[in-house]
Amino acid sequence: MVKNHLKRINAPKRWNILRKNYKFISRPNPGRDLSLSISLNTVLKEMLNKTKTTKETKYLLKNQGVMVNGVKRYDDKFPVGFLDVVSFPSTKEYFRILIDKKNKMFVLSIKEDESKLKLSKLIDKKDLSKEKVQFNCSDGRNFIVKRGDKLLADAKTNDSLLYAIPENKITQVLKLEKGALVYLYKGKHVGLIVVVDDFKEGNIVFKEGKDVFETKSEYAFAVGKGKPVITIPQEK
Repeated sequence: MVKNHLKRINAPKRWNILRKNYKFISRPNPGRDLSLSISLNTVLKEMLNKTKTTKETKYLLKNQGVMVNGVKRYDDKFPVGFLDVVSFPSTKEYFRILIDKKNKMFVLSIKEDESKLKLSKLIDKKDLSKEKVQFNCSDGRNFIVKRGDKLLADAKTNDSLLYAIPENKITQVLKLEKGALVYLYKGKHVGLIVVVDDFKEGNIVFKEGKDVFETKSEYAFAVGKGKPVITIPQEK
């Protein structure tokens, strides 16, 4: 049985929170990787400084409205994760959750147009019938598509899907291939934006300055070619 509480000292190290001021912190609802997601309550209180208490968070969610990936959310424990978009319609503020070089989650202010775009990483494909295929993504989202769809015919595991929210309409497949620009969101080189030079035994090979490194392909998130399709700061 999942506990409703979580001690701050035991919270994932990736959470950018104060750990000794209080004893407990909101545990996000199950359904997402706990190390890559955090409760909406914590985002509002400790990452955006929109509220000071959980009571204020609940009031904000009920009366003013907060949207996550284009959908209004009322649950203060709703899990908000890596690359999710948090929007405030009343103040026209938009933020995306990213991970920096210190392996900490942070919020980046973005423009309204970009807040309508979301990236998910394809981790599995499942045949549902002769006509339909289910795409399972890293953030828990699933897409059911027609077999033979021209846009998605070549989509493979570890590729990224760019889609519009809240319609969830896929507009582009970003391939994890040579020359692809990738965002490393796990591993020793977390937070870097690098170009894939080669592949070696399931790892990607890339350069950082004059040095050559390898990391697991599962740690790489394809974000474009030449330049990222979403705003990602090079330094943080």
